[in-house]
Amino acid sequence: MRRSQGMMVLSCAIAVLAALVPAGRAVGAEGGEAVPLLWESPGCDHDKLGTVEIEAGERVSEQTRDLMVPLVDYGRAMKRLSEAAQQRGGNAVVLRWHQGVYFTRNGKQSRKPVYVKLRGAAIRLPAPEQCRLQLVDADELEARSLGGKPVNVSSGDAYAGE
Repeated sequence: MRRSQGMMVLSCAIAVLAALVPAGRAVGAEGGEAVPLLWESPGCDHDKLGTVEIEAGERVSEQTRDLMVPLVDYGRAMKRLSEAAQQRGGNAVVLRWHQGVYFTRNGKQSRKPVYVKLRGAAIRLPAPEQCRLQLVDADELEARSLGGKPVNVSSGDAYAGE
């Protein structure tokens, strides 16, 4: 495959330390607020409710000719994962894995991903105000995705490792 017709994929399991933030401000699913995304499981008591995942954007391939493929906004994708956790009864979700696919055509890479897949663990914190949570920031997650090493792969390989 020629470089100009390939696409780049950045996949990584998230295991990163972030600044500790008190939980009381962000956890509030009952109030209609989005439940927080966390970098890692909290050290306080919590119930595990199972895995949630979302896909956002368009799965591009070598046959994609449109140079104006819509870009994915990490904030919106994270909100959808948060809503999926909330539907399972969670008041937080621990980000376990994410994949961002960047499209390259004629040697020009998209500035944002055209496809994002997020997977996490929905959890229920009985006393969130007693926990310290490491919150995921959309800008930081996007920066980490862009900071990864790009790899040219076929579309079949890009989506096979899910």
